Amino acid sequence: MELVLDTEERVRQVVVTALRLAMEPYDLPREEPLFGGGLSGDSLGALEIVFGLEREFGLDVGDDELRPELFDSVASLTVYVDAKLAARAGA
Repeated sequence: MELVLDTEERVRQVVVTALRLAMEPYDLPREEPLFGGGLSGDSLGALEIVFGLEREFGLDVGDDELRPELFDSVASLTVYVDAKLAARAGA
């Protein structure tokens, strides 16, 4: 049986990989600030997260969508991805 991960778990995996964090994805707190906090994300990390989300979910993230609040936390990224997936499903 294949393990199916929910959106938040997949977002966590993308963030841990993109920021090269020395932790398991499930250890990443959902509300932990990705930038300016203990995770030491930077602009290159933000781009890696975007590329990772595009690959993982088949999304197209537009330049106009790249707002700082998008990268607040795993929770904010998950809300964004869920909205994009819902919009695509409804189109």
